[in-house]
Amino acid sequence: MAKLDEIAELLTEEIQEFENSVSRLEELQAFLMNYKIKPDTTDIDFILKRYNDHQKKVIDDHHKLMGNVVYYIKKSLTFPKWAIKLFWGLLVIIFLVLGFSFYRVSRIPEIRQEAYGQGEENAIGHFRAFFEASPEASELYQKWREPQSKK
Repeated sequence: MAKLDEIAELLTEEIQEFENSVSRLEELQAFLMNYKIKPDTTDIDFILKRYNDHQKKVIDDHHKLMGNVVYYIKKSLTFPKWAIKLFWGLLVIIFLVLGFSFYRVSRIPEIRQEAYGQGEENAIGHFRAFFEASPEASELYQKWREPQSKK
């Protein structure tokens, strides 16, 4: 029976501790039911404000970078530098060739006059040599040149 008394005593102690725990929980529940919760968002507001400032700074940086990109794109050349230099070189060569051609074309009347004079001198020299080599042909030519009287 001693064992039973001992077990009963332990059960009594356990029940009393359980009742104490229940009463503490009831007090805690009553306290929590009457406790007023004040929403305090100052920390969250501070964090959100910092994040917002950071985002504004990032957006401003992106706008500056995009402005620079647009500026350099507008300023950039669509053709490589070597192609532009080649184009200008060819343009200068074309103008030189055209200028030389115009110069040569403008000299054509002078060249013709000079060639006509040389041809005339060559022909006269040829006929003179021919008439000197054959005096009979020279006499016939002189007769032919004289105006014939009309009969």
